Amino acid sequence: MRCAVYVRVSTDKEEQKASLGNQKDLFIRYISDRGWDIHNFYVDVESGTTEKRPQLQQLIADARAKKFDVILAKELSRLARNGRLSYEIRDSAEQSKIHIITLDNAINTLKGNGQMFGIYAWMYEQESQRTSKRVKAALRSSAQKGLFKGSNPPYGYILEDRKLRISPDETPNIVRRVFRDYLSGKGFDHIARELYEEGFPTPGPVAGKKNASDKWHGSHSKANS
Repeated sequence: MRCAVYVRVSTDKEEQKASLGNQKDLFIRYISDRGWDIHNFYVDVESGTTEKRPQLQQLIADARAKKFDVILAKELSRLARNGRLSYEIRDSAEQSKIHIITLDNAINTLKGNGQMFGIYAWMYEQESQRTSKRVKAALRSSAQKGLFKGSNPPYGYILEDRKLRISPDETPNIVRRVFRDYLSGKGFDHIARELYEEGFPTPGPVAGKKNASDKWHGSHSKANS
């Protein structure tokens, strides 16, 4: 059996990167115990609701080309939290006589266990919608309280108790200058060139980002305006 292994995490945070490695080890043991072969690992760092996952789309294309015999995933939600996308994956597999197996034992078409596919697809889509509503409600609540949602405050500001405060350094004056220069008719690239030539710090170093460039670009000026 040639196995296509699909692995997905939602973010590229360190704990998620560790999860990627753990999932791969789990699949390798599963495949080795059965004497099967690994065709390829398809890995995406992306939400399960979106279809714009390059490795998932490659998996679907390879399934249609019959490059493997089995699709393995930790659970159906790793493949998709979108009902229509779930059915697209299933239909592409069925048309190419490819089996789908999830390690949580919910789906295993090799053993004839696929009748619950529709129910699981519906459940994961509903769960995703509920999660989305909760997140949006939390963001609205934070905004109404004047709380900032994010890890890095905008250029010219600092965070105090999750609220944005004008920074005590020179960056607020730089933001004001960008606005004045733009309103006077200067283009973004022109503004950026002047800021760089005069040695003003760019947003990256101010935010403490590693290996950040000290060179201003038009996009920096545009963001500040």
